[in-house]
Amino acid sequence: MARWYSFAVARVAAHPARDERLNVGLVVLDGERLDIRPARNLDKIRALSAALESGAVRQSLLNLESLDNTISSGSSDAAERLDVLRTMSAFEFTDLGRFEAHSASAYESAVASLLLRLVEPEPAPMKKAVRRSRLLSSLKAAFKTERVMAKRGEDLSAHRVVAGWPLAEGLSADLVLKNGSMHVIETVDAQSDDVSLRKIISDIAVSALVLEQARMTFGADETNARLVYSASPAHEDIAKPSLRAAEHQGTELINWASHDDRRRFITDITKLAVPADPPSKSKGLNINASTQGRFSLN
Repeated sequence: MARWYSFAVARVAAHPARDERLNVGLVVLDGERLDIRPARNLDKIRALSAALESGAVRQSLLNLESLDNTISSGSSDAAERLDVLRTMSAFEFTDLGRFEAHSASAYESAVASLLLRLVEPEPAPMKKAVRRSRLLSSLKAAFKTERVMAKRGEDLSAHRVVAGWPLAEGLSADLVLKNGSMHVIETVDAQSDDVSLRKIISDIAVSALVLEQARMTFGADETNARLVYSASPAHEDIAKPSLRAAEHQGTELINWASHDDRRRFITDITKLAVPADPPSKSKGLNINASTQGRFSLN
């Protein structure tokens, strides 16, 4: 059977002249029982005063239960008990609110929700992870040498290799080239001996997810997916099942440690891109055999 509970937010106030307050805990009045829930982290009280200690504030909050037992004399009137606590303790309290719960788990869920909304500090916004690796840097350097790496401010319409192209919320491809089809390149760097098995498999899984999102975004028939990996012999054996799974989804695998794989990959991508600063400096249409040969739509 559902029950109704009264609650208030406990606050710490600074010097009256400053008129500053911080929410530090939740007080739930359940009949004659007082349920005190301090914030998980009370370090924020240092913003009010350097003289306040989080441990002392937490203990004072928890002591409200015994204080209530001493002074309430069995009274079940929530507002009256809260007025007495306001007078006898160092805390201020908001006006009473109410919530309903039909079970112990529903009660805990409601309390957790109230703490999150009214007491706990707001979480910092999630930062988009920027993936940096020696392998990705090597790819960029190779494409810069071939003059097919996009310059600052250029997008896919330049028909050069663009780094960090966003595909969906929280997902970006390492490298993308638009040339008729969308050539999407992901990298997995497992060359270092201190890379864990879990991280290797996780990186391959994330790359596979990015490539699948690229197929969804650009269309499966219009997307050429490539996964370039670099791994020590021991790590390559560990990564092989995950790499084969990605290959099964239609991803081309390139072993950066293989001279033939590396040369073929760089050559293929370079032929598909429009090079920056073409050799011909003549004015006009600027169309020549060299440029046309390297811009092969596929």
